[in-house]
Amino acid sequence: MGVNILVSSVSRKVPLLEALREPLVETRSGGLLWGADADAECVGRYFVDRFWEMPRLATSGASEQLLRFCSEQEISLVVPTRDGELPLFATLRDDLAEGGTYVPIGTPEAVGLCLDKLRFHEHCRAQGIPTVPTATTLDEFDGDKFVVKERRGAGSRKLAIGFDRRAAAAFGQQLDEPIFQPAVSGVEHSVDVYVNRDGRVVDAAPRVRIRVHDGESTVTETVEHPELSAAAVRFAESVPLRGHLVLQAIARGPAVTLLECNPRVGGASTLSFRAGLDFPRWAIREALGETVEPQLGQYRRGIRLVRYPADRLIPP
Repeated sequence: MGVNILVSSVSRKVPLLEALREPLVETRSGGLLWGADADAECVGRYFVDRFWEMPRLATSGASEQLLRFCSEQEISLVVPTRDGELPLFATLRDDLAEGGTYVPIGTPEAVGLCLDKLRFHEHCRAQGIPTVPTATTLDEFDGDKFVVKERRGAGSRKLAIGFDRRAAAAFGQQLDEPIFQPAVSGVEHSVDVYVNRDGRVVDAAPRVRIRVHDGESTVTETVEHPELSAAAVRFAESVPLRGHLVLQAIARGPAVTLLECNPRVGGASTLSFRAGLDFPRWAIREALGETVEPQLGQYRRGIRLVRYPADRLIPP
């Protein structure tokens, strides 16, 4: 039987789709790459074998439709890609597993902790993992430069960096659930991590964020940073996460500070795939019941990814 993969909220995530297609072709199993999105005209539909106009997950009955779809189409692996859908997939992962569908995602509690930046900070502090001080009020901090963001926001939306105390307070009033952090100097990094089905980290690949647009790296390169890798592994194994996750961090020489965790594949995570942290092949292997053993430090350093728009012509 072929391995059928469903990528949800496919939007325009073409590099991810292409990365998942490669191992499907290699296995020659005849498996299908499905894309799903509530937008029937999304770009991603042109890069998959089959497309499903999925219901908006907040609507009544969406969970039942998703479970039924995965059963009827014999989906082996589901890859969630959007923050807003992660809590539902975490809740449904055991039900999906009973039907033979693997979702590499953490428990609802673990996903909720990652999506809440204040809880993430509190957890790291309790575990002795270096993290930036975070609070719901500026009164907690001295200093004169701050970062203001949504407690549960994503990417760079509603984000202010380096504001003075007065401007930070004013910006916070525009947010739904503002949190405040002292501005931390250093070099922005991301760490791509893969956690296997047993809860062990297979590898952690740090990369420097050379150029960032709308919260995502457009130029990024894998680097050697043992302290950053170690902090990422400590966090990933301190909560019941599974599959691919991306940690954001600041590095100042060997000193590191973790900022947040996205418990899903990131926009520039295709770099880590090419560097050896091979989410597409590892997730497929785990969906087939195989074990992916840890191989810490095996990723390739010095590989650079440049993300750019491209065109595709559809013949008449």
